[in-house]
Order: sequence, then C-alpha cells, then structure tokens
Amino acid sequence: AAACRAAARLRDDRSNRNHDFKNKADLLHSAILLPAGAPDELADRERLWNAVEATERRKDAQLARDVEFSLPHELSDAENIELARAIVQELFVDRGMVADLNVHRGEPMPDGGGTKIHAHVLLTLRSVGPAGFGAKERAWNATALVQEWREHLAVRVNQRLAARGFAARVDH
Repeated sequence: AAACRAAARLRDDRSNRNHDFKNKADLLHSAILLPAGAPDELADRERLWNAVEATERRKDAQLARDVEFSLPHELSDAENIELARAIVQELFVDRGMVADLNVHRGEPMPDGGGTKIHAHVLLTLRSVGPAGFGAKERAWNATALVQEWREHLAVRVNQRLAARGFAARVDH
C-alpha cells in the first residue's frame, strides 16, 4: 500500500519482494511526517514500513490505518498540499502517529469543474519514541475519534475555502 500510494519502489523485507509503482502518474506530493521524538530513520518510507512489519508478532496484525480525504478543487495544488500537511499534522502526527502522506490528482470532475484531488494517509498504530515503536494505542481506534477527525477536516477545509473567497462546501 505504501509503495502504491507514494508511486515508489519499496523492498518488503518480510516477504523478500519489491513493490514497484514508480510509473504512477497522479502523485502530486509525498512525505513522511514524524511526531516529536521519533527516530529520524523512520522518515525513510522503506525503513518505516519494514520497521512496522518487524514490530508485529501476529501474522494477522493490523499494520496501519488507511485514511483518505478529498481536497477542494477550487484551491491550487500547492494550497491543497499545504492544507493536507496541516490537517495530517494536527489530527495524527501531533497525537504521536507517524503519517505517510500522499496527495493525488484523480479523474476530472463530471461537471468539468476541475479534477478530484485527494490525500491518502497511512498511519502507524503504535506509539513511537527515540527507541522506536512501543505499545499499540487502542484509543486511536475509537469511533468517537474518527468523528472528531471528520469534523476537524470539515472545519479546516471550509476555513481555507472561506479565506480564498469560496463558499463552504464540506459538512461534518
């Protein structure tokens, strides 16, 4: 999943396989965002996801949470990238999650009003500190937290649209 979303070639140490998606053309931005205190080497996507795999003991373990959200086509690519980074920092990274953020330009809108721009975010499920990954954070799976994320996303997108003179368009 990380290789596909990042349009990258990554080596999976566990399966001893390479996953190559470098020919994907819709990627606008790709970044690993680290919380304070996380080891710098986790900023390397291949090291990050191999470390996540190595931390899990169960073969059926959930390795990451996959979050996708739309971005307003009224904004420029640069503005949407900035908005996505701010949202991911506020919602996930500031809580302690490592976030693998990728912003994509999708298909044209049916009404001809731009293209569908969206962000994919893969999130770690364990706390992270200078020594690496710690315990799984069960609170990060709470349904109420997902609702909080949706509300925060709607507010941030609408604020950015209003600042640019566009009408709010996202409900939570």
